[in-house]
Amino acid sequence: MSARKGAALAAAALALCAPVLIGCSGGKPTPDLTPHVIAAADAEPIRPIDGREGYKMSEFSSELSDEEYRARVDELYTAVVIDGKKPIFAAGDPVAAVYDAAIAMLDRYVLNEWHGTDDGAFKTVHTLHDLLAYDIAYDFELYDRYSNGEDIGDDPAFHIDGVFINRLAVCDGLSRAMSFLCAIEGIGCERVTGAYSGVAHAWNKVTIGGKRYNVDITADAANYSVNAGKLEKQLSHGFFMLSDETMRTFRPRLHDYDASENVALDDYDYYAEKTVTVGDSVFSAMVRDAAALNRIFEAIGKSGRAVGKIELKLDFAEKINVNDGDMYATEIAEAYRKLKKADFSFTATSKPYFQYPNGVYLFMIYR
Repeated sequence: MSARKGAALAAAALALCAPVLIGCSGGKPTPDLTPHVIAAADAEPIRPIDGREGYKMSEFSSELSDEEYRARVDELYTAVVIDGKKPIFAAGDPVAAVYDAAIAMLDRYVLNEWHGTDDGAFKTVHTLHDLLAYDIAYDFELYDRYSNGEDIGDDPAFHIDGVFINRLAVCDGLSRAMSFLCAIEGIGCERVTGAYSGVAHAWNKVTIGGKRYNVDITADAANYSVNAGKLEKQLSHGFFMLSDETMRTFRPRLHDYDASENVALDDYDYYAEKTVTVGDSVFSAMVRDAAALNRIFEAIGKSGRAVGKIELKLDFAEKINVNDGDMYATEIAEAYRKLKKADFSFTATSKPYFQYPNGVYLFMIYR
């Protein structure tokens, strides 16, 4: 396995499906993002932070060192996330562009009408999760340098400017960006640090409707190898709004962290009311038995290459302890046999899917 593929395994917190996969084309929004796109942005976007006490950013010189610039980014993060204030910038402040880019993202994708309700908070968190997971590239090169023992210093990928300015980050930057955006929107969001599969990691806990949930944006960016080691990405929701217990007992890829404070007690069942459309047929994303799974894959086989990937939650009555291992491997192998000339084939050495907690799978099928 190459160093770059190793980075995908560890840093992106997702095991590669196989040594080489011929994958779906990347770089274009998948249908998952469509519900979040505002066809015409609000004429006068209003952010909840606009009504809060202002914080005047500290004075700065015209020429900042890298250390001084990094300190200003940290000051901005503290003002918005920790202190809950609206930053006030002097003309020419170099970090004003970071804040403006964050506001522009919210103005483009988060409607005013979502503010102030639990449903609106959920829609906002869902949107931000999907945008950050799919649109922000993971800095695998930086992870490779880190793995090789190089002193990577205080790279922007660890911070919000890496996300909003460079659109390139690692888990630190993504988790900080999520906290920053939620703070602007008035949604409770904490940053969590720990380890994932033994690798240092960061993610978030959000509070909606008085309940706290884990949201791991990095782990929901499904990176996989294609020709010549090129990495592509698909969006998933397997680590979207989960409890501490689920996060810490999912044995295939364990989250290890201190969950004694700000406990997340509940799993939000993202898939409960979801449907998937294959050709002219509509199926529930909650799959209750092997026969239902086979019907979905048979429909995909008949539809051909119209379906590149599909997210399902398998919830068979006879299956228990599904977080201890790949409990559905046999049933999934049977389902893949229903496909016709799939680009992603199920073999003894290649399982073309990503497994997530509670029986959730992201299946790769056609290019």
